[in-house]
Amino acid sequence: MSLSRVACWMCILVWINLCGPYAPFCRGAEDFPTTVLWATVKVVNPGSTATAVLIRSPQGKLVLLSANHVFESMRGDECTVILHRRDEKGSLQMNPKPLTIRREGKPEWQKHPAVDLAVMPVPFSEEDNLAILPWESLATVEDLERLSLQPGELVRAIGFPHGNAFKGSPLEFGVVRLGCLANYPILPIESDRPWLIDLNTFEGDSGGPVYVWDPHHDQDGNPGPSKNGSIVGIIVAQHFLDEEYKLIYSSGKTRLRLGMAIVLSAPLAREAVERSIQAAPTTSEEPATQ
Repeated sequence: MSLSRVACWMCILVWINLCGPYAPFCRGAEDFPTTVLWATVKVVNPGSTATAVLIRSPQGKLVLLSANHVFESMRGDECTVILHRRDEKGSLQMNPKPLTIRREGKPEWQKHPAVDLAVMPVPFSEEDNLAILPWESLATVEDLERLSLQPGELVRAIGFPHGNAFKGSPLEFGVVRLGCLANYPILPIESDRPWLIDLNTFEGDSGGPVYVWDPHHDQDGNPGPSKNGSIVGIIVAQHFLDEEYKLIYSSGKTRLRLGMAIVLSAPLAREAVERSIQAAPTTSEEPATQ
């Protein structure tokens, strides 16, 4: 057999293993993880630089979802949202946009009444960012029941750890990390009982999405919630262990990171978005353009 024929057969075998009938499916360039990454944006302000998610509300309006303390810690009346788009040649580029966070000292965001989540309407257009998460991507309680997530099950999260000092890429896309569900049970949803994720998280990750992604789970492409694409929670904090010490000539306090992310469930995030739309005043502000 000639070398060219051997090479041809090798290419066929590789295709069968990757994209043939024995593979779950051949993944494209814009599967759910890429869409979530594109919709996860960096919010920058001298008082607070962290993470937010760009979501389409049930009414079709674009909103930013994040932790409430992210917005509350911001100084002044404006922040910058790092969006992305493609230029005329199709290359990716940053598309930073200013966003008003306060008017006459009053916040533009709406806080969830019980948990550290908040939502802010944004005047961005469809073309301003590469992706906007659909409302259906935020899991409901029924979705979580059907997903039947188990203790130790792998999840992924996106954020901007130490966003003022660290950039995961020159284009400032979020940093994806892998962790697992660390506490039990996750249901029923209770506002005073957040989830724990065994995930290396830092300042700047607050507001980042936690999602499940298993391309082997739903090979037939059935609609509805599945482990190949659902936002299950939002990071709002990390766990620390504070210890005090006292010596003969000195005393002090030390703080240790436990490597645990504190996560609020997607149904609570849905509540935050729905409340924000109900409370939002009518505005005549036009979509921001560059």
